[in-house]
Amino acid sequence: MIETDFKEILEKISTPIMVLTSGNKKNVENFSTDYTVCFENESFISTYGDLIKIGLTAAECEEKLTKGIDWIALAIDSIESGEERENTFFSQIRSTWLRVHINSTQSGYLIIAVVNIDKDKDREQQLLRQNLRFAALTDELSASREDLKKQLERINFLNEQLEFTAYHDAMTGLSNRQKFKMDFEKWNKECKANEEKFGLILLDLDNMKLINDAQGHSEGDDLICHAAEILKRFKKEFFKVYRYGGDEFIVMMKKINSQDTILNAGDMLLEVMNEEGIDFSGGIAIYPDDGDNYDDLLKYADMAMYEAKRKGKNDLSFFQSVMRERFMEKVSIQSKLNQAVSEELFQLYYQPQFDVATNKLRGFEALLRWYDEDTGWINPEQFIPIAEETKLVIPLGDWILETAISTLKDWIQKYNFDGIMSVNVSPIQLKKPTFIFDLMQLIKKYDIPTANLEIEITEGVFIDNKSEVIMLLHQIRDMGIGLSLDDFGTGYSSLSYLQMLPITTLKIDKSFIANITDRGGVEANITDSIISMVTKMGLDTIAEGVERTEQLDVLKQINCKNIQGFLKGKPMPKEMCEKILNGNYDLADHL
Repeated sequence: MIETDFKEILEKISTPIMVLTSGNKKNVENFSTDYTVCFENESFISTYGDLIKIGLTAAECEEKLTKGIDWIALAIDSIESGEERENTFFSQIRSTWLRVHINSTQSGYLIIAVVNIDKDKDREQQLLRQNLRFAALTDELSASREDLKKQLERINFLNEQLEFTAYHDAMTGLSNRQKFKMDFEKWNKECKANEEKFGLILLDLDNMKLINDAQGHSEGDDLICHAAEILKRFKKEFFKVYRYGGDEFIVMMKKINSQDTILNAGDMLLEVMNEEGIDFSGGIAIYPDDGDNYDDLLKYADMAMYEAKRKGKNDLSFFQSVMRERFMEKVSIQSKLNQAVSEELFQLYYQPQFDVATNKLRGFEALLRWYDEDTGWINPEQFIPIAEETKLVIPLGDWILETAISTLKDWIQKYNFDGIMSVNVSPIQLKKPTFIFDLMQLIKKYDIPTANLEIEITEGVFIDNKSEVIMLLHQIRDMGIGLSLDDFGTGYSSLSYLQMLPITTLKIDKSFIANITDRGGVEANITDSIISMVTKMGLDTIAEGVERTEQLDVLKQINCKNIQGFLKGKPMPKEMCEKILNGNYDLADHL
């Protein structure tokens, strides 16, 4: 045991000290278990807390302090040699460097262990750990920077892809309408500041519907892509091209000194396109001459493009103020047309048709008329195309057909009328899925002889899906209804084509009749040939627009069957027609 005075001395030492004893005798062989802790000074306790307690064996102390060195062997060596032993080790348990000094008494039953923290070693270890952490952080930061760089590159790539997708047309690769609008606003500001001009050419490929229907949409898409590739050849800083949508493209051009500048560019485009089998109609509008904002300039280029189509297609047209007036007139008519259709504000007039040889009344053609309280009489040539464009021609055509059939029934009952009621049917109305059913229901409702009804069509019905149209016309003929082809010679059909159709009557357009009396003119010969051929085919003939007796004389000579025109009677309301039917209208006065 430790003497009291010795304890007091050890307590006053500031170095952490613990003492182990074997109980008044040296027992080196069983040092690990026989030597136990019998004393700890205050410095030891304050440094290590309750890590080492009184009564712990040497082996247990080793477990508490470290397994980094065989400090028990040091203690035994000190007992046997009688000399001090020391060693420095890193304690994983304490996470610090410790320096152990071991001394034994001469009897060997007391072991004094001084366990100090090696501040120099600990500082080195801390610096080492710190450096290792810094190195790890540096490596991690470097890896993070590389990863961040890759992520930024990927983000930039994705942004570029998104931007390209947002501002380019997927099918052709050209800039799209969003990019066009952005570029337009940019050029608008630049040209306004510099007092310069720039122009638009709105291109619309011609006859795309025919190509899609006849050859398929894939062929149509190929044609659009081919046109885009041609336009790409002309791309420059001052000459930009865009796909606006569908089969429409836009060219935007700077450095315009006069109309000729942009017209020459347009003509060059047209020539190259034509050489590669592509036709287009183009409309030109110039900033600031025609307009100074996006909506107006685009609208005016569109008007000019439709003017080019109206004049025959495959050409360019400049915007003119008269187009704006025509457009505003169209907008006004369209707004009135909706109300007129819903409120049935139209009237049917009837123009008589006569047998040339006998002067006998053949029948009447029902013609649509519209009187507006604000505008007055509106020409059918103005509102019928709008009605077809807006599909209002379908309800309008249904009303015309029922009104004409109702009038036919009324005349049969009142006047024993045995002539023809000819009714114009729009190609759009004819393609209505329920047209045949609706026609049959009207015939059943009014109980009319189908031989007295004639459906009048134009050559426009044959543009799309000829096989379906021909089948539909055969269904009409199978019902006993006559079929009249109007405006023959002004459109797409030919005499040989007529052999495929169940037509009963051919109407010769008034453009042939107008100059039929001119000496040396070809109209009389052409009309004569047409009448001779179709008569042999068993078709009836009607000459339209007969206004003079001389025209009638020529038509008699070439054996035209029937005539229609102001010479014999203008379109007239139902009440006036009834005067003819009841004998109060002398036909002889109009020969």
